[in-house]
Amino acid sequence: MKVLLVNPNTYMAPPVPPIGLEYVSGSLEQQGHRVEILDLCFSKNPIEAIDTACASFRPDVVGMTVRNVDTVLYHTNEFFLDEIKHFIEHIQAAHGLQVIIGGTGILTNPAGVLDYLNADFAVIGPGEHALNELITAIQSNSATERLLHGSFHADPSCLRSPRNIDYKKYCDQGGIAGFRTHNGCSSSCAYCIEADAKVFFKKIDSVIAEIKSFAEIGYNHFHLCDSEFNESLDYSIEFCRALKNSGLQIQWAAYMKPSDFSKNLLRLMKDCGVYLITLTVDTWKKCTAYWTDIEKFVFTAKPMGIKVAVDLLAGFPYEKEEETIEALNTLRRIQPDSISVNTYIRLYQTLPITKIIQSDPSLKEFLLGHTEDTTCIKPVFYNHISTEKLRELIGEDPIFRVEGIEKGVNYLRV
Repeated sequence: MKVLLVNPNTYMAPPVPPIGLEYVSGSLEQQGHRVEILDLCFSKNPIEAIDTACASFRPDVVGMTVRNVDTVLYHTNEFFLDEIKHFIEHIQAAHGLQVIIGGTGILTNPAGVLDYLNADFAVIGPGEHALNELITAIQSNSATERLLHGSFHADPSCLRSPRNIDYKKYCDQGGIAGFRTHNGCSSSCAYCIEADAKVFFKKIDSVIAEIKSFAEIGYNHFHLCDSEFNESLDYSIEFCRALKNSGLQIQWAAYMKPSDFSKNLLRLMKDCGVYLITLTVDTWKKCTAYWTDIEKFVFTAKPMGIKVAVDLLAGFPYEKEEETIEALNTLRRIQPDSISVNTYIRLYQTLPITKIIQSDPSLKEFLLGHTEDTTCIKPVFYNHISTEKLRELIGEDPIFRVEGIEKGVNYLRV
């Protein structure tokens, strides 16, 4: 079949290449399908671009990624689904095509997002193999289930296909290439839609080959697309050793958790091009050992010449002001290169934190946004530490930044 994959993400702070579509494209091509990627990120007239692609390629079915439902942050929130819905309904009405949606945004409320967008099918989780199965079913008119669960298979022969992705435009606008070493996350963060997802590691040689293919055409700046790089200490060390031995001269940034690291790992990361690590940190029911791990991490990485940024999520239900102050003072003492603090917690229907808040009437007074939407598809936030109060707590210390006031990401800020 002929499959048109569409990236509807037009967010530009910074623009993010649709790496998920590249992986799906490679998998579909491997199964004999003809694939084109339509990237609408820089399109001045997306509907016209859709019409042109449908007329010239004449696809049998359309796949569309939903990377995010919204920007997650309260102050500068942008809701993406209405624009995506407009694209989907136009494809269905003007071209008579079925539309399959996938991407991380689906995890927020799979059935709810599918219905909101009026799409025909949705793939939950990794789509490389599930999409092939769904397209086969569509071809034989045997597709009955609208929601399908994906699974990841580490197949080193299934390389990504970045066809029709203009990386020069992305780089010119502050975006960078990405790569992924694994899918899933074993952490149990109550506020994260990717928590407790089964982990599948990619073949290291395959990941190195991806990076090399970009380096050979002049792109040597990357951001790791894993939720957190150090999901497995042994794997992370093995990967960095292989990347170092490859001789590729690249620089890259990564997200990591403050546990499951070693001095050897950080040294290898520095040797193979890591210049920035963002630690994802929160104040939800944390013990003393957690903050000790953060201190050890920062004190180990910074002397090696690796910058460390901290993204702190604070102000959870039942969190006392003195607990928040203690966390801020601990980070102030540790002195990473920057600390972004967010006290507006985006709620999604599938999250444990959402269920906790909805079950306690005393917490509902701290809800903001579309509070009447029990599906939480439209932005709903929990907040009991206002921006004004947070500014009072952090004072004039330049190491702190209130997250969400300005757009941007750490690799552009630090």
